[in-house]
Amino acid sequence: MLTPAQQRKLREASQRWFDLPERVKQHQVISRYRSDLVRFKTVHAGRRSFKTEIAKRVLVVEAMANTGVNLFFGAPTNLHAKGIAWKHLKQLAGPVIKNHSESELWIEVINGSTIHVVGFDKPERFEGRLWHGGVLDELSDMHPTVWLENVRPALSDTGGWCWLIGVPGGKNHYYELSQYAKQSGDPQWADYSWFSADTIDPAEVEQARAQYDERTFRQEYEGSFESYEGRAYVYYDSEKHRKPQFYSSRHSLCISCDFNLDPCIWIIGQDKDGFISIQDEIKQRQTDVWKMCGELKRRLEQRAGKDCRKHAVIFYGDYEHGKSRSVSAVASSWQIIRDEFVGWSVEFRYKPHPRILDRINSVNSKLRTTRGDIQLGLDPACVELHKDFEMVDLEMLRSPEKKSQAKDRTHASDNLGYWMDYEYPIRKAIVEQY
Repeated sequence: MLTPAQQRKLREASQRWFDLPERVKQHQVISRYRSDLVRFKTVHAGRRSFKTEIAKRVLVVEAMANTGVNLFFGAPTNLHAKGIAWKHLKQLAGPVIKNHSESELWIEVINGSTIHVVGFDKPERFEGRLWHGGVLDELSDMHPTVWLENVRPALSDTGGWCWLIGVPGGKNHYYELSQYAKQSGDPQWADYSWFSADTIDPAEVEQARAQYDERTFRQEYEGSFESYEGRAYVYYDSEKHRKPQFYSSRHSLCISCDFNLDPCIWIIGQDKDGFISIQDEIKQRQTDVWKMCGELKRRLEQRAGKDCRKHAVIFYGDYEHGKSRSVSAVASSWQIIRDEFVGWSVEFRYKPHPRILDRINSVNSKLRTTRGDIQLGLDPACVELHKDFEMVDLEMLRSPEKKSQAKDRTHASDNLGYWMDYEYPIRKAIVEQY
């Protein structure tokens, strides 16, 4: 370990070495997480629980305390890893950095040790180097083979260590590792967990409780491995949610687009100050985007009148298919919509590749919050979305074969998920975590 004088020098040279809150320093589980001499640690704590902040500090201290070692901070993608770790690691190690690479994301400190920031969307970035230890953050979002096939073998020659940390994402490969650490009796492994409420303002936790459904809240703020089997939209109750919904001239019209062509389903609704009013859906078979736009214009005029071009319209939807799958020789789906709505008051909101589980959780959190509040209404005209809520299960979404067999199912609810994940995301693509 670093001497007290060396640790003081690091703290004084960088404001990033802020003093941890007293409740964090005094927390028994966090103290063990920081100091236990265990080779492999699974750490499933809630959001803003300081698990990532502590891990980044440990990497810098370990780099300085051991000459010539190679350490890593890994995350599901290179962009994610850079967003949550690169800036902070440079700040933490600032006074002892000898060299660094902005393009390859590595830091060399004055004793020859290095810290590499790695995205495991391309595991080959990790190969070809002798590793002595590191951190895998958001392991639940990584491919199941990353630990067993890429990271664990790379630590064998050096006897290296690894912290496997993050928020759970269902009972998956991360859950299995946590169970092994907790129950196997293997002295090289230990499991740690604590609630976000132990480390952040209770008012912040209560605000989250009012926004998220019960299952998502337990996962995101209590580090709980929740079961995601059976029906996807578990909080939908047709008696409570399926009621007539009415157009409001005060709010924007929201259109969520799916680009499957048989059937193609678009949803029309409004966000009424946080309450999601789903008012209509368009379903066409053997169609194309031009035909869908024509029908959409007709229905918008039904609602907003002859001046519908002046009414604010916001488009949401499938980024991947809308941008990359061409439906004509000359234009993407989104470009066709832009061309069709020239002269209208339109805005486009979409983002790349939201996780299936995050989309489902965003919808469920509108169907019913932990406090029991209902923040979504579904007009009886929306038959396909009602059927999805009643019938779609997780296997349909996880398996392309099951999804193909389901025929018309999943398209309407996928659609709504893109909208909800954009405006009410469970997890941001890049977040500054503690």
